[in-house]
Amino acid sequence: MKTLAIIGAGISGLISAEKLAPHFDVHIFDKARGVSGRMATRRSGEPEVSFDHGAQYFTVRSNEVKDMLGSWITDGVVAPWDGRVAVLKPAQAIEEEATPRFVAVPAMNVLGKHLAKDFSIQTNTPITKAQKADDGWHLTTNDGVLYGPFDILICSAPPEQSLAILGEANPFAEVLAAQSFDPCWATMVHFEQSIPTTYDGAFVHDNPLRWICRNNSKPGRQAEAECWVLHATPEWSKEHLELPREITPKLLEAMSIAIGQPLSNVIHATSHRWRYSAPATPLEQGHLWSDDALLGICGDWCSGARVEGAIQSGLGLSAEIIQNIAK
Repeated sequence: MKTLAIIGAGISGLISAEKLAPHFDVHIFDKARGVSGRMATRRSGEPEVSFDHGAQYFTVRSNEVKDMLGSWITDGVVAPWDGRVAVLKPAQAIEEEATPRFVAVPAMNVLGKHLAKDFSIQTNTPITKAQKADDGWHLTTNDGVLYGPFDILICSAPPEQSLAILGEANPFAEVLAAQSFDPCWATMVHFEQSIPTTYDGAFVHDNPLRWICRNNSKPGRQAEAECWVLHATPEWSKEHLELPREITPKLLEAMSIAIGQPLSNVIHATSHRWRYSAPATPLEQGHLWSDDALLGICGDWCSGARVEGAIQSGLGLSAEIIQNIAK
């Protein structure tokens, strides 16, 4: 059986792994402590509470992902989120935004853990170099540990990181170099008392924030713990990218302005910087594949910048590999 390595245990990489596992000996590497990429959950504070500080939810439009969604709901790892979502604009009435939304339960990273359950994944393993030789792909970590050779390589890391790993000689260097990602500061807040809003999430306009969400309104969360996640706009995040000490108080002030009322006392608040939050201009072509190099690239940046896009990217790449390579 041919060997296949995947760099990155985000959703696109894990979907690829799941579909390719019957045909290849699959090995997965990720630099983080766990899987799921930006479908992330953090536990912090005293008392300890959880926050979905990356992807907040996902929507499903394509039939292929709808079929998978049904199985995830049956397995109990995904559920509809029925929280009211509003649109907040200064000096205007609150608008409602009605779109079916889904979340993993009891936390967003559970979907990635579900997809990864049948794999032995090398976490805490930052791959810094991937080189193609006559006998296949060789991977090197930041501390010089070698893995390989592998017949096939998939890289699902963000474009800038993928380019650094693969080098300028890879067949997709020009495409990778042309991509850019917007950053996002995410603030996680545990309030002493419930915030009296008529909505559980909101798209915010004309404010440093673009999104706020009552995390405990999602199914499976700690309903009694009033926890909110605040996402700053790309523009504001870029301006304050290297100013971590200023972020939390500024975004708490921005939330108060956005909802038009003072905030409850804060039990705990912290912020996280997503340097690669969302692609500025997604490719919309799904994935990249080279028959000559036996190299594939996938990720949400290839397919619409949404969780569903990441799923479709992994599905498309794995289908092409199976069609062209699997014997």
